[in-house]
Amino acid sequence: MDISWFMRELNQFIAEKANQEDHVKGHFWEARFKSQALLDERALLTCMAYVDLNPIRAAMAKTPESSDYTSIQERILNKDSKLVSFGKGGSSIPYTLSDYLDLVDMTGRVIREDKSGYIPEKLPSILERLNLPVDSWLDEFKQFKSSDYTAIGTVDQIKRFCISVGKHWTLGLKLMPNPG
Repeated sequence: MDISWFMRELNQFIAEKANQEDHVKGHFWEARFKSQALLDERALLTCMAYVDLNPIRAAMAKTPESSDYTSIQERILNKDSKLVSFGKGGSSIPYTLSDYLDLVDMTGRVIREDKSGYIPEKLPSILERLNLPVDSWLDEFKQFKSSDYTAIGTVDQIKRFCISVGKHWTLGLKLMPNPG
C-alpha cells in the first residue's frame, strides 16, 4: 500500500464531505492546510506542542490545562485517555508526560510579536499548578513501569481504590503522600 495514495484518498473523502456539509464547491484545504511527514520524535513533539499551544497563542486560553479540546488538556484530565501515551514502552512516545508538560509550559511563556497570547511569566510552572511535585513525580513515574502494581497514585487514592474493588491489601504503598 502506498501511503501517498492513502493520504490523497483520505483527504479527498474528507474534503468532499466537508464541501457537501457547507454546500460549497472547490478546493477545501486551500493553501492554509497541508500535511507534513513527522520523521522523528523531535518533529512529533514540536508538532504536538504547536497544536496544544494554539488556543494560548490565539488568547483563547491562559494555560494548557484550561485550553479546551486539546490533547494536553485530555492527557491532564483523563488518565485513561485513548491518546498515545508517554513513556510506557511499546508504541508510546519515548518521553515522560512531565517533560512534555514542561516543554509546552516553557514554550508557551515565549512572547511572540505575531501572536496575541502567551503563558504569563508570573504563573507557577505547570507541574506546580497541577500539584505534581517534581521529586515525587519522577519517583512515581519510575514505579509506574513496574508490572507488580495494580494501581498507581497517592496513598489515599490507592486505599480508596482497594476499598472500591474489595481488596484488603496493596502492593507498593510506598508512593508519595498526597500533595499539599
